[in-house]
Amino acid sequence: MMYDLFLHKKARKNLEKFPDHEHIREHLLQLKQFPNSGDIVRIEDGVYRLRIGEYRALFKVYDVEHLIVIINLDVRGRIYKTR
Repeated sequence: MMYDLFLHKKARKNLEKFPDHEHIREHLLQLKQFPNSGDIVRIEDGVYRLRIGEYRALFKVYDVEHLIVIINLDVRGRIYKTR
């Protein structure tokens, strides 16, 4: 079953400031195939991390609605400090 994706305002803002945002966007679109999509680790109940090279995307999965919300996107050194 395919999931719908939604980028939170903060994640969308961060995505646009990265020079390789198109490459990152391609990886985010692969999340529609969740859980068979990339280097994903569960970090909390319902919160996951996707590794995209030096970047990390934190997202929540809502199984009943088949929805994935990208809550934050940043480089590895900053993503966990801003949670």
